[in-house]
Amino acid sequence: EEGLIRPCDRVWVACSGGPDSTALFRLLSSLAPKWNLKLGLLHFNHGLRGEYSKRDERFVRQLAKTFGVPVYVGRGNIAKRAMKEKVSLEEAGRQARYKFFIKTAKKHRIPKIVLGHTQDDQAETVLMRVIQGTGLKGLCGIRKEMKMGKVVFVRPLLDYSKKELERFLKEQKIPYRTDSSNKSPRFLRNRIRLELIPWLVRKVNPRAVEAVARIPAIVSEEVKLLEQLEIEAWEKCFKSKRKKKLSLDRKAFLKFSPPLQFRLLDRALKALDARSGLNFDLWRNLKPSLRRPKYRSSLPRGLDLSLSRTRVILYKRFSRLL
Repeated sequence: EEGLIRPCDRVWVACSGGPDSTALFRLLSSLAPKWNLKLGLLHFNHGLRGEYSKRDERFVRQLAKTFGVPVYVGRGNIAKRAMKEKVSLEEAGRQARYKFFIKTAKKHRIPKIVLGHTQDDQAETVLMRVIQGTGLKGLCGIRKEMKMGKVVFVRPLLDYSKKELERFLKEQKIPYRTDSSNKSPRFLRNRIRLELIPWLVRKVNPRAVEAVARIPAIVSEEVKLLEQLEIEAWEKCFKSKRKKKLSLDRKAFLKFSPPLQFRLLDRALKALDARSGLNFDLWRNLKPSLRRPKYRSSLPRGLDLSLSRTRVILYKRFSRLL
């Protein structure tokens, strides 16, 4: 209905072997003959659960063999990556998965990857970002369609609950894998899924999942408007960018409202380092100083901000200001 998947598409399903991605693959398989879909499977072995991770991989390989579709498997040491990047296991796993997806898509010319995120995942994501202190961008949650490089990621199950998918699997007697780490309280998402959401459903709103998952659709139009204003503002104040340095026209920058100034600085920081960005606390401390004649501030991820009479300059620390 939304055109996320069209007849004759070549689509690879990111499959963990769990209920959501297994149900997604089986649904697409039933649609494939009528729509002439070319299907394949992608599986990333995080190596965090020893033999159980190996069994997940074997399950997906067998699924591909049973349905006669190609399968590409990636592996990674997520614990080591988390320590090196100083991020959580969840974030390290997400980074490694998407790196594998994009690399494989480029190598095998895969135009579209389908992900099995559900309404429950959407609600968990929105609640997690609210708890961590998000803005409107964070409230957009998981997008149904997202382009990274030349590959398009789509999520056609965001309007469907896990219970609906599990009921489908049960009725069709379709086997799937269960990830025991989904019940571990060490992960914030799991605590939200296992403790916060059941409490909200029981004590506040029986349809809390649907209500929270609806928030991205409610705010998305406002966010699109702000993104357009941000693009127009960027065109007016952007001056130059080299490998380690980016300059904005200070006079033009100061004419914009604080919300747009926030977005412009966030955009500039991410242009220098995709892992960077501007959070609210940093912005609150930075904002009063933006009208000083001269100013310099050290920012996270080895970035600095400097004000001259005519420029707002952001640069990698220890690089020379030319």
